[in-house]
Amino acid sequence: MEMHRIEKFFVNSPIFNYFHNKFLVSKFLKSIQDNPKNILEIGCGIGYTTKSLSEKFPNARIIAIDYDEEQIKTANRLHENIKNVKFMQGDATNLKFKNNSFDAVFEFNTLHHIKNYKKAINEIKMALKKNKNFYIIDVSKYFFIPIFRSLFPAEAYFTKEGMIKKLAKNNFKIKSHSGKGIFYIVATKK
Repeated sequence: MEMHRIEKFFVNSPIFNYFHNKFLVSKFLKSIQDNPKNILEIGCGIGYTTKSLSEKFPNARIIAIDYDEEQIKTANRLHENIKNVKFMQGDATNLKFKNNSFDAVFEFNTLHHIKNYKKAINEIKMALKKNKNFYIIDVSKYFFIPIFRSLFPAEAYFTKEGMIKKLAKNNFKIKSHSGKGIFYIVATKK
């Protein structure tokens, strides 16, 4: 799903991205000890989280996809100097990559934008190599009080516990998790 104008304006703002990267993404990335060489990012938007990934993993090849072509065009323009990243338009429910292509998959607040997020999880599982990690930061249904639902509508509502169950049903082992309203999960493909 493409974001509506208000949400796109908000999440593309430098102020939001400063706080999002400083207090969520950078903290999460600092906790990662792995050193993946081939990374897929789902829902990269205009590339601020992708830039953080490229700084954390400068020797990795990163493919960053987003459903919204306008977001990809902006990401390519803003981050043309990042050499280890390729931005592409893509659909997480229909990934066009060979099975077992990636050492890590990341999603930062994306799955709640995908109506059929269960299919996206299955596609991610197929793209990810065995014993490699799917890194998730997302927003629980508890975050979407009525005012937020009108400003930031989601296609899917779930809890961290519900997401953990969906991942387990898709042959992922939960390595770690934390949070409630905004949560983190690290899941390893079995």
